[in-house]
Order: sequence, then C-alpha cells, then structure tokens
Amino acid sequence: MSVANPSTFLDLCQRLASECGVSGSGPSTVTGQTGESARLVNWTASRWLTIQRKHPDWSFLLVSPGVSFVTVAGQVYYTPTQTGVTAGVVGQWKRNTFRCYQTSAGVASEIFLPYVEYDYFRDVYQLGNLRTSQVQPTVMTVTPEFSIGLQTPAVGYTITGDYFTVPVAMTADGDIPSIPPQFIMSIVYGAMMDYAAYESAPEVYQRGQQAYYEYLRQMEKNRLPEIQAVGCL
Repeated sequence: MSVANPSTFLDLCQRLASECGVSGSGPSTVTGQTGESARLVNWTASRWLTIQRKHPDWSFLLVSPGVSFVTVAGQVYYTPTQTGVTAGVVGQWKRNTFRCYQTSAGVASEIFLPYVEYDYFRDVYQLGNLRTSQVQPTVMTVTPEFSIGLQTPAVGYTITGDYFTVPVAMTADGDIPSIPPQFIMSIVYGAMMDYAAYESAPEVYQRGQQAYYEYLRQMEKNRLPEIQAVGCL
C-alpha cells in the first residue's frame, strides 16, 4: 500500500516503489536489503543528499541559534570544534550573523561582527603589533581551514553566530529529513528518475522529472536567501 503522506526514510522508499509501479509494497525496512529493494533504498537516500548539496544555504540546513563561545586571551583562530560544534557538522558559516558581547556585561553590550575576507584580515589585523595587542573583536573572518578568525582578542568576550549543516544522510527506518513537509515528495520524484534511468522507463522518468523540478523551483523560491539589489534596505 502506498504511503499517502511520507515522512520517514522507510515511508519514502515505499512511496517510491508505489510511484514506480514496483510490485508489492516496497521495502519493509531500509537495512539489509538486496536486489531491487536495495536499489530503491539507495536511490532515495542518494536523492536526499543531492537535494541538500544543490544549495548549501537552504533554510532547512540553517542552525540558529548556532554557536556561542568565549574568547581565549590571544587566541585568534577557533576551529568549529572549539566553537562548540561537533567536528564535521558545519557546512558553511552564515557570515552575516556573527556578534560579540562582553560576557560579564551580557547581551546589552552586543555588537555585530562584520565579515572581512581572510586575505584582508591577515594583512590588516595580523600585522606587526596587532598580532599581540589584545582587543575586543570588531570584525570576523573565515580561514581557508574553515576556522573563525578574530582580531587578537582579550579574554571575556562571547561570540555567537549561525551556520548551515553539511548534508545529513538518512540511514534508519525512522529517520526524518529536515526538508519542509510540503516539499518532501521531491525526494521521491527525484529518486524516480534514478529508477527510470536504470530500468529504461522513459514514461516514469518524464513524470518524475516534471514533478521533481517543479518542487525544486518552489523550494528555491521559498527556502533560499532573498536576493536584494545593492543599496536596498
């Protein structure tokens, strides 16, 4: 029986089987499958990763509130782990969200930390006496190694900021993708194209392709940062 409103990994695999006209109700679990059932599971899992990778700044990949960490006197660079995030989780820092406040004074002292390019940061703020002069951070950067960079900070400042996660795989029956529910069928329709390409089924491919790209257009309109002209408020 087709899953009318899929939400879990297993639901999606079973709905894929139904949409593709596969006999039976599809996989009974996502683990330990072989043959066609294994392919349905793999295509579903792979398509979810593909959707996430298409735009690293999808709103459903955003973690907000994100990181919050306290400066260490003289420490300029902070790895994602040192900001309190599990290693390998940050896919992209949301650079326009970083702020700084004096820990003892609380958020009443909070200021924005504008982002500057790493080369500029290195050449301006890490030069001569500025390497050792401990100050309140007023800008931030992201290093080639993906660490957060601050002017040589004094102790006692709290830094906050948001980030986008790396693509997260579905592996268990009950895993629920972070995609908004109204767009979840994009995973099924995208996987239909993989099924159809394997089975040489052009009518299934065309149906999946049409629906998949319509869902993508809607998601890109509603779940990506709004593009504004320079100078607009």
